[in-house]
Amino acid sequence: MKRLFLFVLTTVLALTFTLTAAANPYGGLPRSHTFPPGMSPAETVEYFHHKITDGEPGLAWDILTEDYKNAFRSYDSFAQGYRTTISSRPSRFRMLQRDPDTLEMFYLLKAEDWENDRQIVVQTFECSAIMKRINGSWRIDSGTGKQLSRQVLGSRETARAVLTDYHECITNKEMRRAWSFLGDGYKNAFGDFGAFCKGFTTTVSSVITDAVNVADGPDMTSVEYTLTAKDSTPETNIEQVFKGIANLEVVPGRGWVIKSAENKLQSRYFPPKW
Repeated sequence: MKRLFLFVLTTVLALTFTLTAAANPYGGLPRSHTFPPGMSPAETVEYFHHKITDGEPGLAWDILTEDYKNAFRSYDSFAQGYRTTISSRPSRFRMLQRDPDTLEMFYLLKAEDWENDRQIVVQTFECSAIMKRINGSWRIDSGTGKQLSRQVLGSRETARAVLTDYHECITNKEMRRAWSFLGDGYKNAFGDFGAFCKGFTTTVSSVITDAVNVADGPDMTSVEYTLTAKDSTPETNIEQVFKGIANLEVVPGRGWVIKSAENKLQSRYFPPKW
């Protein structure tokens, strides 16, 4: 997102290059296989950014109208724009209906990108998008964005941000992105990606607070935190609070990754069904 992101077009929209389905690894699939049917306009925009965050730009691409796809010249050009993206999260949606099949969506966007191995750039944008209903499904037809803020996190802040983003991805079921935050040794402790995903099947949310760096070196740090984990099973709800410590290290080309983590249970509560 160094050149901003999808909704900020600084080039003309009159480009008429046609994209073949073969250029998109997800292209050519039936619509029901590429994104859920029946989504509202806000859900459509959320789904687009959810797929960007989870490292699936092909599924995000299929949310766009053909005219908007042409503005990016090719799928590869579109995907390249998200090469450094860590997360892309919209909020505060407002809508202006233009006709039964066209509306304008307004929202705020928080975007995080790698600046280098030790730094993350956090930006917020005021965005708008034109949505069109095509064959019963809402699609993104164009968009603009105005930058509201830009902050470059230092190395220690970036390590904490990676830990926070990991748990945010767990909460949002963005498992590919969550997996990417783990060091190779930690991945091996889970077995494989399938086993990792299975371990969070019942998870409703995983939120850390009070994160503090407690040990630092040039390429490593330790962060203490409080973890509140909520799970839901057919039998019961469970809310657990842990005191945790995570060890992170810098891996060239990947940035900060979680090398290991240990959580000690502090309390357990069985609330009514959510």
